[in-house]
Amino acid sequence: MNYLKKWWITLCFISLAVALTAIIIIPYSTTSREALTGLAHDIMLNISAYTLDKSESYLSPAEKAAELTRFLADSNIVSGDRSENMLQYFKEQLSLYHQFTGIYYGNTKGEFFMVTRSNDKVKDGLFTKTIKIKDGKRTTKLIWSTPDHQELESKFAPLDKFDPRKRPWFIDSLVSNDVIWTAPYIFFTSQKPGITTASPVYDKAGRLRGVVGVDITIDRLSIFLKQLSIGKNGKAFIVDTSGNVVAFPDLEALKQTTQNNKVRLSKINELPDILSRKAFNSLHLLPDQLPKKHVFTTFEHNNERYISVFTPFKNDHWPWIIGLYLPENDYLGGIKKEYKLSLIIAALAVLISGFIGWAVARKISKAKESAEDANQAKSKFLAVMSHEIRTPMNVILGATDLLKESNPRENQKKYIKLLDNAGGGLLDLINDILDMSKIEAGLLDLEHINFNPSETLHQAFNIFELSAAKKKIKLTCRIDGELPDQVKGDPVRVKQVLINLIGNAVKFTDSGRVSVKACSKNLRNGQVELKFEIEDTGLGIPPNRQQAIFDQFTQADNSISREFQGTGLGLSISKKLCELMNGSITVSSTPGRGSNFTFIITMPEVIDSPSTENKTEPKAADSHIQSKVLLVEDNQSNQLLFKHFISGTSYIMKCAANGEEGVELYKEFQPDIVFMDIEMPIMDGYKATKIIRDWEKTIGHTPVPVIALSAHAIKGTAESAHAAGCSGYMTKPITKLQFLERIKRVNIS
Repeated sequence: MNYLKKWWITLCFISLAVALTAIIIIPYSTTSREALTGLAHDIMLNISAYTLDKSESYLSPAEKAAELTRFLADSNIVSGDRSENMLQYFKEQLSLYHQFTGIYYGNTKGEFFMVTRSNDKVKDGLFTKTIKIKDGKRTTKLIWSTPDHQELESKFAPLDKFDPRKRPWFIDSLVSNDVIWTAPYIFFTSQKPGITTASPVYDKAGRLRGVVGVDITIDRLSIFLKQLSIGKNGKAFIVDTSGNVVAFPDLEALKQTTQNNKVRLSKINELPDILSRKAFNSLHLLPDQLPKKHVFTTFEHNNERYISVFTPFKNDHWPWIIGLYLPENDYLGGIKKEYKLSLIIAALAVLISGFIGWAVARKISKAKESAEDANQAKSKFLAVMSHEIRTPMNVILGATDLLKESNPRENQKKYIKLLDNAGGGLLDLINDILDMSKIEAGLLDLEHINFNPSETLHQAFNIFELSAAKKKIKLTCRIDGELPDQVKGDPVRVKQVLINLIGNAVKFTDSGRVSVKACSKNLRNGQVELKFEIEDTGLGIPPNRQQAIFDQFTQADNSISREFQGTGLGLSISKKLCELMNGSITVSSTPGRGSNFTFIITMPEVIDSPSTENKTEPKAADSHIQSKVLLVEDNQSNQLLFKHFISGTSYIMKCAANGEEGVELYKEFQPDIVFMDIEMPIMDGYKATKIIRDWEKTIGHTPVPVIALSAHAIKGTAESAHAAGCSGYMTKPITKLQFLERIKRVNIS
């Protein structure tokens, strides 16, 4: 087929060349101009999309900053009464996130506590400023220290007049009474462009205590734009809706000095680059207006025509616009110079058009393959990025488990439940996005194991009996005929589809019933068709939305996500899972009367499956055995969490921060079980495990269980862990129960 397409394109090129020769058309035709202009538009859109992805990826730590300010505001960490603990925590956060340049807290008395990065005394050093007010007396202390918190110099500043209550971040946060984001500005200490996020802090009685803020630099956006290639003479810039320049290839051009010697961000009309100014003015934006999608404009300079495109950021926190411009001659210059070519060249074009057509066809084919590869790489990147999300999620959910066991007061239980529900919801969202990305990238592997479809159906059904009873909904399950005892497939994914459909039915049904039916039909070649129907008397779906609900991030009504919560990924994932299992999913619905979802999958039937009746139950573990546990984990928060997991047990645990330390500690400590993180600096978990296994063979030591820990959830991670010598594999986040159960297995064996 591809071969025929290439010949078809080649013939089209020859026919076009003959037609051009016959009518003696010059190359500088309107058709050619429009075609190349359209091509230039596509190229600029691709560059703009690439710039947008890179920019928002770089700004993603700012979201962490917002979460940090919320956490600091809701916890008891920020307090003038425990300033040393608070400042130490600020320093730890700066060590964890290199994008943060400063963290500070100002209270309603005018006291101020700040830790920022500083190169004044030593490279990558820290600068601490504290302002305390006691009995009406104000004391300002300045401290410079090394990156590892060793004090270099300290002094008092009696003439300092700084008052945090007069700063914009303090005032704006109080006005909004929520987490706020500032517009970009020049940081006073580093003289770099950045943004600030801040949040008000209240005590348990609801009284305002102060405001906590975090600074994030954005200078690397300008460095990225400088390295960006846009044709021969093109350029890119980022501005906000007020015309303030957020990023520009020339970092120094970003800064403007006012009459009182203060430094601020340049306005677009203050840039020395006249082309950037004309490009932005061609957009004709009203103040604080943000385009909803990309916009193309044109402008002229020195009798030369330019084309520009403007793309808005997707995140509402950053009302910014990416602007790109390119001279028209960069892509039309050749045509303008060739308009006087003779008929001889036009005739020769007919002879070589076939070769050109073939070459273009090949390039189009390669470009299509490249686009598909790029889409696959994007999805793979999203799957791998789950590692960065699951690592802090492990801490959040683990800490929530610990809080549940800390005998909280009744009013605290409500907040712990909110945290637990939010963390669980976020984990579900992560899993949904990960499933979708793995499906799109072709990284989702289905299992092929024997399972009983009736058991899988009832397991999914039983989950919703309690929630249905609370809503006084009649929930029934019926199997028409008999389902096969054993089929070969993936029971987890079948159960996932059932849970999604039954869960939706219960969620969107306020009264009446939800019925689940199943049946099977034998096919040829030992295949069996399993059919499941989930019918409800709920809200129903309008006819014009019944196909759209299977699209990503789509629900029957936009208000549904606000009222019932959800991402709109569940049905899309279910549809793709059914297709992977040689099946399909359909819906029929009447608004106000209910819906009927039916999915059919095809699997091989297993006639004679091995009996599992004589399997012996493992003996119970002795909870008083002093097992020695070695944790090799570079994340300090996870180390602290796992230490809390085993507190109150008889287990002894030691921690190593990387694979190299882990190997040495293993030889010295002689643990009964090892939990080995995969992603670590200096030496990763794979290499450390191989060295341990080689050492065990050398001295004749019985292999100790090594459990791989990873926030990766993509194809091949578990296999790589087993190939390195790991005995098991656990995916973060890990609960306290899962952690202790894995240790107990060592005692059982």
